[in-house]
Amino acid sequence: MNNISFNINKLMPLSAGLTSNADWQHWAESDHEWLTPSAAVPHDLIPPMARRRMSKLSKLAVQSAIAISLEQQIDYIIFSSRHGELTRTVQLLQDILAGEDASPTAFSQSVHNTAAGLYTILTKQAIPVSSLSAGENTFPSALIEANSYLAQHPSHQVLVVDFDEPVPGVYRPFTKETFHGYALAMLVTQGEDYQLSWTPRRSEHPDYPLPHALDFIAHVKRANTQWSVESQRNQWHWVTKGGVVN
Repeated sequence: MNNISFNINKLMPLSAGLTSNADWQHWAESDHEWLTPSAAVPHDLIPPMARRRMSKLSKLAVQSAIAISLEQQIDYIIFSSRHGELTRTVQLLQDILAGEDASPTAFSQSVHNTAAGLYTILTKQAIPVSSLSAGENTFPSALIEANSYLAQHPSHQVLVVDFDEPVPGVYRPFTKETFHGYALAMLVTQGEDYQLSWTPRRSEHPDYPLPHALDFIAHVKRANTQWSVESQRNQWHWVTKGGVVN
């Protein structure tokens, strides 16, 4: 069995209509009910000129990253997303197929590391940053990356930002996603409060309607101390000391 351990100094989930601890607590305890899907994406920490060109997903990622890192020492940053700017990329392709010119702004922000680049530019922070994608295992893979970095730099603090949104309509027949766009920012340090291990999966047809990060939020908000998540290749096992991280 493979395993890692770490501490979370601060945790900040964010979604349209879910912006406070009370909102997320209710979401976790009410079968993941998305009460206000039409609410505006929070973006008050992003300069107006920048946010005009950003997608909703990038706003979620950058807003949460800026909010959680205020007055914090950040030594390394990991932005992780399974789908990234897929919605924008599909729109670009549809425009080209329709005979229209691709928007230069949309094209420049259609890459997977869009949020990572925007964060470092807007905050003027020259910090090492990685952009990561690993299918349904994206969130735990980001934590493995953070743990590897902390093994070499045990006194450092890592900012992990996992974010995603459902795939565009053309891809919906191939997924079972039942969530809304979100971002989860965490300040991670070396420690033993959270332990994550993984083994080969057991079931033939794993069911994961929620991304791993949202499943993690739900368990943490309910102060659960043990749970497991299955994906196509792995079964992930969580053990924590309990309690709600704010």
